[in-house]
Amino acid sequence: RPGVLYKVSAEMVESAIKTKLKGTVVLVHDSSVSRWRRALGGYALVYGIRAAKGLEFKSVMVLGFFGELPVGIHKPWRELLLGHANDGYRNMYPEVEGHMKLLYTAVTRSIERLFFVETEGSVAGDAFVRWITTTSIARKKIREGTVAQTKTSTPLAPLASLNKVNDVESMTMTRDEWLASGMDNAEAAEVEEDMLAAESLWDKAIYCFREAEDHDLARKARTHRSSVRFQSKLPALERGGKLGMKVVEDAESEYRLLEVEGASVVESLLREGLVQEAKNVCVRLIPYMSEESVEHLHRKIIRRLGPSNNSIEAK
Repeated sequence: RPGVLYKVSAEMVESAIKTKLKGTVVLVHDSSVSRWRRALGGYALVYGIRAAKGLEFKSVMVLGFFGELPVGIHKPWRELLLGHANDGYRNMYPEVEGHMKLLYTAVTRSIERLFFVETEGSVAGDAFVRWITTTSIARKKIREGTVAQTKTSTPLAPLASLNKVNDVESMTMTRDEWLASGMDNAEAAEVEEDMLAAESLWDKAIYCFREAEDHDLARKARTHRSSVRFQSKLPALERGGKLGMKVVEDAESEYRLLEVEGASVVESLLREGLVQEAKNVCVRLIPYMSEESVEHLHRKIIRRLGPSNNSIEAK
């Protein structure tokens, strides 16, 4: 059964995920990822719910979901959970269905353990905690008339249990589980087109590989992350001498700095055997290079690299 931790401080949550619940993935509203990561002492495994779609984790904590819902939607959530929603409910509050789908996404990321955690009380949060800790499958079926209620029926446990942080059982992640989690994050990062999202996934992969004490994979992931960070700078610099909104007096010097930094990144990638990523960086650099440098790049590096496996698994 899922566990519920209600009105617990962020400090207590931080302590739990760094000790007895170490390795638990924290899922929050996507707009709150940075805030929660800071509140939890820089904990690496904080994901936005939408960003985590498609991934699965051994242990998941859904944090602050109800408390961070728009204020105007709390009472409609309470009416729904209390069973008071009428026929026109869906048309009156269409956003609730979107929230339910988001919650479904969060819940189904969990493989073994699931926790609902709220650090503050709220109208929607109060109703949810009351509903999930007092409702059982049998009671729901009885209300719907699909199961006959008898005096001898054994009452079933509610859907979730209300816990105290100190009573939560400790969880242990094996080395293989840390490695698997790291690989999942690395694979997601490799196909992620958004640079900030990719960097965040590499952060998580590095954390998992460190916990698994696989220094080779951690180093490869750090190199990949350096590549992502470098490439995230490139769109800001445009031909014509502009760096964002700042006019650059000597654009060619800026391009030269990019070439030097890019060369260092490519060298690191090749050293780790990340050939395709090295080629990608070279191609991304071309708009910022002189014609002579571009020709040299094609002749000495890009043509020689050719197609190659870019997976972090390649050692």
